[in-house]
This record gives sequence, structure tokens and C-alpha cells, in this order.
Amino acid sequence: MRTFAQQKAGLTRAVTAAKRNANPAFIEAEVRKTVAEWNAAERETPRRPWPDDWNRWQRALDDSRPWNAPHIDITQL
Repeated sequence: MRTFAQQKAGLTRAVTAAKRNANPAFIEAEVRKTVAEWNAAERETPRRPWPDDWNRWQRALDDSRPWNAPHIDITQL
């Protein structure tokens, strides 16, 4: 599992790549990967919470999608 700093860096790289290529798929893939890591860690260590700024990933996902696209809640990924 990646460290939190690596996860944040991955999100930054995905946002940059999405802006450069006009392709939001980079962000969605990174968010799904990170949420899967958080969920796996939570299963291994019960009561291990998600990071306090988990909403950074939600905002990045929301910002990458068109205004009329259905909302994706990362807590349900």
C-alpha cells in the first residue's frame, strides 16, 4: 500500500494529466485506486479511519466531471 504522501502525489499527477489531455479518466482511476487502498487498510485494521482530508479526492472527482453528469460518491466506490 502506498503512503498517504504517495496517494496525494498520485492525485496531483492525475489532475495534471487530466488537464493536459482533457481526459478526466485519469482522475477517476486514481480515486478508485486510492479508495480501494483505504478500504483494504480498513479491513485489515478495523477502526482505521480514512484520512481527514478524504474530501480532496471527492472534490477532484467532482471537478473533473461535467456539471450534468451523475454524482459519484467515493464512499460507495
